[in-house]
Amino acid sequence: MTAPAHARALPHTLGRPLTAMEAHLTVWRIAWPLVLTFALMTTNSILDRVFVGSLGPHALAAVGVGGQVMFVVMAMSMAITVGTTALVARFTGAEEPENAERAAGQSIALAAVIGAVTVAGLFLGLGALLKGMGVYGRPAQECRDFLAFALPGTIPGNVGAVLSAAFRGIGDTRTPLKVMLAANAVHILGDWTLMLGHWGAPRLELRGGGMAMSSSMVVSLILYLVILRRSPLKGCLRMRHLKPTLHWGWRVMRIGIPAAVSALVRTTSMLGFTSILARTPQGMNAVAALPIGLTAESIAFMPGLGYSMAASALVGQALGAKNLKNAERLGWFAAYQGVALVTIMGVVFFLAAEPFARIISKDPAVVAIAADYLRIMAISEPMLGFGMILTGALQGAGDTVRPTVATAISFWVFRIPLTWAMALGIGMGSRGAWIAMSATTVLSGILAIALFRDRKWQKARV
Repeated sequence: MTAPAHARALPHTLGRPLTAMEAHLTVWRIAWPLVLTFALMTTNSILDRVFVGSLGPHALAAVGVGGQVMFVVMAMSMAITVGTTALVARFTGAEEPENAERAAGQSIALAAVIGAVTVAGLFLGLGALLKGMGVYGRPAQECRDFLAFALPGTIPGNVGAVLSAAFRGIGDTRTPLKVMLAANAVHILGDWTLMLGHWGAPRLELRGGGMAMSSSMVVSLILYLVILRRSPLKGCLRMRHLKPTLHWGWRVMRIGIPAAVSALVRTTSMLGFTSILARTPQGMNAVAALPIGLTAESIAFMPGLGYSMAASALVGQALGAKNLKNAERLGWFAAYQGVALVTIMGVVFFLAAEPFARIISKDPAVVAIAADYLRIMAISEPMLGFGMILTGALQGAGDTVRPTVATAISFWVFRIPLTWAMALGIGMGSRGAWIAMSATTVLSGILAIALFRDRKWQKARV
């Protein structure tokens, strides 16, 4: 029989000093389900890319661009999820369950509203957005086909993301793992049937892929709502917690808006990066290679993202328990463990760049460009890990403005101009773009280390 969610939540032990071994074990206990969760996400993404790749390079390019458009919605959800984890973790550490429930309830309402408004805005401006990215013709039409069915699913997806963040805040990282497993099964089954037309289903290609993605998000939300009713946060579904209030809405958003801006900076810089790629001599082959490289590189993202979210929850709970030493130690230990794993993953795809690329695409030109991406990005993977994990620790403390400024410096002040100069200015093409991306990834890691070392985050208010 499955243990209830509250039995898996992190015990309130962060108020007392932790030994180094206890701190490492605490980090590992909350991080490993998150790493596995992102492993499932990565596996799902790779299989999805393999299925899309069987439709041809135009379909890969279309889904790559469509994924960047959809990330705008995900970035907006970060305005809520980051605040949700920070507040729920802080109140859990302080042993204030009523406030934890209220923070979760307000976040659910905000996620539904913001998701709907963002999706509507993207539908209205999609044509202009694709033109601005330099995407025309068949890839543009296929991108529209995909997004017509995928974008609506991001609304329940937003609410599910908030519930996942709330569970992480109480230290329960196994529930999101189980939900992700079920959602991935629905997504892959939907791709196999609706996109590729197996088992007697119509072959809808990218429209079917969009349907599969939306279906998985709906299933994810349903499962979270069922599990929530027997968790320590079950009270968040009471109307008094769901009814939006200015005070609580602002508490969530005040923490999360800078994180959302940071995600939007990353997203818009990637849109700009893609636009530059489309203008290189490699053109749409380079655009098609980018999502292949990102999908393969996401193997290194898995521990980085998992430990980032673990650091966020642990630092928030330790600060709620008013133990600054534990908060700092847990943040660093999460970074050390995560970076070790990220580095190993980076070495693997450096050595096996072409085989990874061939899994997704059979086009020799696209494979060569994607393999070049993987080898160049492998060099910066350790600093990618530090940047991701320590930024998560800062966000868990409620310090989200300074990391956003650091992100803007790395991605807009340096990445876009450097990419333009190297890819187009001196004629290095896609290789110049990859070098610029790797260099600015190192810069992001250095800035995150500096921000966590100065300890100003310990005074952040939530």
